[in-house]
Amino acid sequence: MLSKLHIENFALIDQLDMEFGEGLNVLTGATGAGKSIIFGALDLILGGRGSEEIVRTGESSCVVEATFKVIDNETIEYLRCAFDVPLDDDYIVIRREYKRKGGGRAFVGGSQVPISGLKDVSERLADILGQHSHQALLDPATHSSYLDRFADLEDQAAELKSRYHEAVRLRDELQASDRIAREISDKIDLLTFQISEIDRANFKPGEEEALKDEKKLLENSRRIREATDLAVRLLHEDEGSAVERIGEAEKSLGTIAGVSDAVKALVDSLKATSDGIREAVFGLKNLSERLDDNPGRLDEVNERLNEIARLRKKYGGGIAEIIEYGNNSQEELAKLKTRELDTDTLKRRYDDVLKEVNRLAAGISAARHEARSGLEKAVVEKLATMGIPKARFVVEITKAESVGGLYSDGDRRLAGDANGFDIVEFQFCANPGEGLKPLARIASGGEISRIMLALKNAFLRRKGSTCEVFDEIDVGISGEVAAKVARQLKELSKKHQVICITHLAQIASTADRHFRVFKSAQKGRSMTKVEVLGRDDRVREIASLISGERISQKALAGAEELLRNSSKDS
Repeated sequence: MLSKLHIENFALIDQLDMEFGEGLNVLTGATGAGKSIIFGALDLILGGRGSEEIVRTGESSCVVEATFKVIDNETIEYLRCAFDVPLDDDYIVIRREYKRKGGGRAFVGGSQVPISGLKDVSERLADILGQHSHQALLDPATHSSYLDRFADLEDQAAELKSRYHEAVRLRDELQASDRIAREISDKIDLLTFQISEIDRANFKPGEEEALKDEKKLLENSRRIREATDLAVRLLHEDEGSAVERIGEAEKSLGTIAGVSDAVKALVDSLKATSDGIREAVFGLKNLSERLDDNPGRLDEVNERLNEIARLRKKYGGGIAEIIEYGNNSQEELAKLKTRELDTDTLKRRYDDVLKEVNRLAAGISAARHEARSGLEKAVVEKLATMGIPKARFVVEITKAESVGGLYSDGDRRLAGDANGFDIVEFQFCANPGEGLKPLARIASGGEISRIMLALKNAFLRRKGSTCEVFDEIDVGISGEVAAKVARQLKELSKKHQVICITHLAQIASTADRHFRVFKSAQKGRSMTKVEVLGRDDRVREIASLISGERISQKALAGAEELLRNSSKDS
């Protein structure tokens, strides 16, 4: 149970210390006095989300510290194992600091812990039911969790959530793996084609330049033959050709070659010139013959140049760049072929997890069907004691097919999520003769409050001693119904500590400890204060709940009567 609560610089609270007792602890006060601020501080200490607005104006941070008495051995062992903290005489201190800039810190038993860990602690030490809980009850998506809580399926449900998310992750990985495998296969096909195309071309470095030169020769073959024929005749064949005249000059100088080295050198030069002309004549004849021997060569050259131009357009640059592209493609192809995607192992892992998901979901579904009649009965019984004697409350469990669902039922694929394939929805009817309809469509605010309290009682039948916090459980009720709700809260408080914020005199009169929340102005600033009320002060506070600020004698008498009746009932 919650023993002490210390609050510093939280919203309108400067500094506040509260000591709670066993049984029913009630907080009352005028609207805007700060009751919900205390509720917010409790929510923060139990893992709720903070924000910059909760820090008191002018301060850099706020602090909330709660001391819980833990008598449940399982919870004690959990705290020791989860947070490795000792308990001092079965008391545990939880501290939450929140900074205006930079978030905050959490401590359990003096050791810093992740803020997310406070949620696990809160589920074992206290349970908060606020106005948002009423709204949550109207959302069918939350109904499976209510049923699971009643059926003690929370551990199994948590395991299913974990396995379901794992299955979704593996499915996504498998789909990504298949996609990547297809992309790699397509890339391999493309590279294989490109490499084959470049290999077939069998380009040689410098080939394009040589072909362009050859093309020019072939395109001017007639002119070249005429020019080469004339050159051959002038240089070698005609009478008085260059070779013949150089030969005569060589012969003439040969007669005096022995006269000096200079003459001999000139003779050698003439001989070399004659040899050069003969070699040039041979080349000219060879060129002319080559042009005559292959009349279709020009077409071959043009075709080859077109092939080079086509591949250069695809792969860029000239022949050297095309050859380099082919070599790089060979290396990339080798890497892709050696890359292995272990899709078979991934598929087996996915199938195994999917089987486990379906096994867990089937087990939870069976347990839900078995437990739902118990929940229906418990809620109806409690509603009868709270002014809805003819209420009908039904837990409807259905399922739906979905082609892409992860769950299966024989050959059918079922829709579902991390909570399983069951579609759980509460059906309600307050009056005889009316048909059952979804809770969200027909329940009034007062009925929702009572249904929530009935559910709470049903849950706590299967739960150890804890602290139960209610923020305005009295929404939408009054008169005789309020008295009946008060009795249910009182009954609940005999087994569990209850902290309740209320505006109803009927509930306030049943308190074992009554706190009044009020505003006090100090140094020009409003501050929320709390005081524990004695018997006389309780009479006036309850009277103010009956009649408002102007307390009448009739209201005082009514308050006295409520307190006397409460004492008799307890």
